[in-house]
Amino acid sequence: MLSNFYRRTLLIDIADYWTTMATSLEWEIAEAAIAAFQRETGLSASLSAVLNGPQEEGLNVELGGQHFPGEVKRWAAHLIPALSYHLAGNPGRLLIADYLNASAAKKLQTQGIQFIDTAGNAFIDRPDFKILIRGNSRSAIFAREEEPHAAQRAFQRQGLIVVYHLLLVPDLVNASVRAIAERTGVSHGTVANVLKALEAGGLVASMSRSGRKVIEPRKLMERWVVGYCEKLAPKLLIGEFYGETTDWCGERDIDRFAAAWGGEIAGAFFSGHLTPQVATLFLPRENLPQLMQQYRLRKPPAGVEANVRIMERFWRADDEEPAMAHPLLAYADLIRSGDPRNAEIARILDERYLADHFSAY
Repeated sequence: MLSNFYRRTLLIDIADYWTTMATSLEWEIAEAAIAAFQRETGLSASLSAVLNGPQEEGLNVELGGQHFPGEVKRWAAHLIPALSYHLAGNPGRLLIADYLNASAAKKLQTQGIQFIDTAGNAFIDRPDFKILIRGNSRSAIFAREEEPHAAQRAFQRQGLIVVYHLLLVPDLVNASVRAIAERTGVSHGTVANVLKALEAGGLVASMSRSGRKVIEPRKLMERWVVGYCEKLAPKLLIGEFYGETTDWCGERDIDRFAAAWGGEIAGAFFSGHLTPQVATLFLPRENLPQLMQQYRLRKPPAGVEANVRIMERFWRADDEEPAMAHPLLAYADLIRSGDPRNAEIARILDERYLADHFSAY
């Protein structure tokens, strides 16, 4: 039996968690999803905070008298491969998403992952309780308020380049606009706008004595990954090619072209587990002809899939840098691939290289 002190402490902890969640966007998403579920189904629905352990809080979701452990995710439609891996091992868990389009909802349903979202889309699959709602449009409220308009300016193409450098070198956020511009290759005006946008979005704060500081590194990382997948990577693609031999893929001396391996090659290097099927290489555009001649790359013949993907390198080369992209970029490439096999490698990279670094600086 719990002592009065422990019971009182437990209640205080739950109350603190409830208060924190109630002021967060995650809690707003959860409440909106519950309301949408009630509206679409006419069934009861509610939320409550629970303690899963001394240091771990969670959500209990009641839908039509059934109870589920819940997990809120923003930008869920863009993170399907990672979510698929994470939730596949927790079949009873309920994903509470901001919005899932028909394609994302179908993928989750196929994998047996239960979900609700703020638009009223839902998939519940229990022996005596089955619901499927797909195709509802995004909630206008969350389409408008999910991210402050000013903050969106940080996640356009050039802004994403700046944010990438800030994530990798946290102290850079406190440098002058000129120094950041020189480091990133982006204009002074863009750098200034990005810093203002990050402050508007609550991701960077100006401290009175110590200057600027990234205050939500994990959220900034996750938002960067979404932006990279949606806006930056498509613009970086130079082309997809075919090589008769691929034994050179992964070679460390590729840096003589000022190039670095990303995607599955970097994922295999950092995890030690993946057999790459497509080699992704980040390269300055002007070095492409030399690379193609060296390795006899060409457009894929009819009916043959490309096995080399060339992307424009968007960070400054460093003579002492290894010929592998940072684990963060490899993680984003693996997520973007949409391959569940790569999602597992992305999870490994997150656990080994990203989770601790981006939890707090």
